[in-house]
Amino acid sequence: MNLLESVKIALQSIASNKMRSFLTMLGMIIGVAAVIALVAAGAGTQAEVTSQFESLGSNLLVISSRQSFFRGVAMGSSSSGTLSEKDVQAIQNLSVYVAAVAPEYSSTGQVVYGSNNTSASVVGVTTDYTVVRNWGTSQGRFISELDESTSAKVVVLGSDVADELFGDTLINPIGKTVKINRQNYEIVGILESKGSSGSSSLDSNVYIPLSTAQLKFGGAGTTSVTSINVQAVSADAMDAAEAELTAILRASHGLSSSESDDFTVQNQTQIVEMVAETSSTFSALLSSIASISLIVGGIGIMNIMLVSVTERTREIGLRKAIGARRRDILAQFLVEAVVLSLVGGIVGVLLGYVGAGTVTSLLGGSTAVVTPSSVAMALGVSVGVGLFFGIYPASRAAGLNPIEALRYE
Repeated sequence: MNLLESVKIALQSIASNKMRSFLTMLGMIIGVAAVIALVAAGAGTQAEVTSQFESLGSNLLVISSRQSFFRGVAMGSSSSGTLSEKDVQAIQNLSVYVAAVAPEYSSTGQVVYGSNNTSASVVGVTTDYTVVRNWGTSQGRFISELDESTSAKVVVLGSDVADELFGDTLINPIGKTVKINRQNYEIVGILESKGSSGSSSLDSNVYIPLSTAQLKFGGAGTTSVTSINVQAVSADAMDAAEAELTAILRASHGLSSSESDDFTVQNQTQIVEMVAETSSTFSALLSSIASISLIVGGIGIMNIMLVSVTERTREIGLRKAIGARRRDILAQFLVEAVVLSLVGGIVGVLLGYVGAGTVTSLLGGSTAVVTPSSVAMALGVSVGVGLFFGIYPASRAAGLNPIEALRYE
């Protein structure tokens, strides 16, 4: 008996007992659907987070202030700021692996237009900020070098701030004047919507020239910066750029070998990899739990195949009497178990594909990604379960004595 004929007989057997076959496959269907949906939710979350981090800037490293310690004693507060324009100049002059540098000076303020007002983060930046952060304006322009050199009182609004101040009107914000902490600033641009960065939304910020922010919020003579955004020359140079920046800043701050860094360099690639690893671990855990249904489905297949062997004892005896070999009977029942399992797996894949979006939304995500590898894995496991749990019933059928089988009532 060839494989095609065995598959044909198996399908006929499934069709002749539709309800019993469906109930047998139900465990397999649920298990495969759960695995597909959960893996899709995990992959979607991972892709979403990766995309979100990548949208914050290309090959981005962020340097921020931190307390330094000498022999266990804190050497200053992170709130006082350890970064300055001197560090920015050192990076620009000495770094080999840096393509662009964009310092920030951040504060908070009340932004007012007419009767509308909102609280926002006021960020002082240079013209390179949009390059490093991979950002653009939806209206108007960004901070220019002239704005920076003259400490101009101009502002670029985040999209959420623009909506708060002008959303209910038909007024074009460009050229209008807003008050930030009772100081007048001319609106020169509106930024594209960017979304969240950690617990805060970049769209809720307003951006003014760095020199203006240092003067108005830090006082005359202020040269400190809150953080420094750095763009590496390439993705492959991220680790080298991080090491280089650490060496440059330690030298700039005069730190000895026994003193710890008074700054932090955050590598975007490492954050993405950590999030991806966490997401993959979580997906694997959920998939392992869902795989229990596959074992339950396999037990159901073994049970129904044992029933099938009992029901078809006379058929088995007749086949043996007319020349069927032991391996023919073994192959026939193994094929039936695998077909039963595989059909359940295919239905489970379709159900999982349809339900992936629902499961993703329940887990707090917005994107489901059904990968070919997860489908192949699910179908492969289905076949494996069918083989494993079909061996014993098939061996029992193949081992029947043909004379006793023909006498079976």
